Amino acid sequence: MELDIKKLPKSEAEINATLTENDFKKDLEQAAEEISKEVKIPGFRPGKVPYDVLLQHVGKELVMNHALDSAIPRVLTDAIKKENLQVVARPKVEVVSLEPLKFKAVLALYPEIKIAGYEKVKIKPKQVKVEEKDIDDAVKNFQKEMVAWKSTENLSEKGDKVEIDFEGFDEGGASLEGTKSLNHPLIIGEQMMVPGFEDNLIGLKPGEIKEFTLTFPKDYHKTNFQNKKVKFNVKVNKILRPSYPDIDDEFVSKYLGEGKKVADFRDTVSKDLSQYRQMQEKKRQENELFEKFLSLIKVDFSDILVDEEVEYILHEMKHDMSHHGLKFEDYLAHMKKTEEEIRKELRKEAEKRLTLRFGLNEIMEKEKIEAKEEEINEEINKLGMDGKSKEDHGIRAKAANSIRLSKLYERFIEK
Repeated sequence: MELDIKKLPKSEAEINATLTENDFKKDLEQAAEEISKEVKIPGFRPGKVPYDVLLQHVGKELVMNHALDSAIPRVLTDAIKKENLQVVARPKVEVVSLEPLKFKAVLALYPEIKIAGYEKVKIKPKQVKVEEKDIDDAVKNFQKEMVAWKSTENLSEKGDKVEIDFEGFDEGGASLEGTKSLNHPLIIGEQMMVPGFEDNLIGLKPGEIKEFTLTFPKDYHKTNFQNKKVKFNVKVNKILRPSYPDIDDEFVSKYLGEGKKVADFRDTVSKDLSQYRQMQEKKRQENELFEKFLSLIKVDFSDILVDEEVEYILHEMKHDMSHHGLKFEDYLAHMKKTEEEIRKELRKEAEKRLTLRFGLNEIMEKEKIEAKEEEINEEINKLGMDGKSKEDHGIRAKAANSIRLSKLYERFIEK
């Protein structure tokens, strides 16, 4: 077997390998055995077909290609260990020829990272305050969340929830596609419809029909409606008026427990607000720290590593959309872009993520920031995991990284 290993720019290495048939004889035999279990050859039981007989029936190329699945990873693993290469992504492999077997593999290596002056970075925390007005606003928001909608025969007002039938027509009276809906719910004033639409719903009664004409904005997201005059026919089916609870001692005692009063409720709101704003402040500090570190980190990644990160981000996007009942294909249609164009746009974000990931790890190594076993166990215990999960390598690594990051933040936040 011949191996040629050389370092490339951008933290890459290239391995060129030439193997004789004897070098991967065991891989060929294993491939032949696996294939023989799937093919039917008269006179032989599955898995018991002699090598030469199998070649006559399926061809040597099929066996060779199957053998590559184990031969190439084995050769690469041995070469990586021998040269002590720190590979950080799946290798990019190209088979040059089958006879003799030649292949080329490009490896993404752990990049060289330069960070100058990170020791001087300090983040100044901001004081978190909760004013009486903040509590008043939070109480009002709470009331909105506890709203009860009651049907009314009165004329509609801003803030009412209405159910309407509507349809749009062009100046010639023809119905316009995408402008019709039945029993459509909306809250007047939330500006969910085209500008001016909701204003025309004020002062109507249940069962009333109204016609009005609107000109769509010049920057409307659907280009065929930009600057277009549309005549709407609207029928109000139902009007619901909001009824907000009074935050008095009686309400509070039901919500927080017997004996609790409005002052207790406001105190609870104040504590919740304070906790939320402290979390926001911590996030702000972390983001500021990250941005300052990013400006100091110099690193040149392999395109293989960036491509892999792009695929991961794209997978995240698709998963999030699916979780919210959205289709990625609809997103592409709305954005008027192809998946490949989205990939190109994601490269900058991928490079930023990688720069921060490797840079932070380098800083933690320089600062000798570590996570002790007892700290990792305590972190995992907080998550309430069972015994088997606690021993999972991935979970323990994630917990360790979380602990190290927390220690890193503390080191660069002004006290």
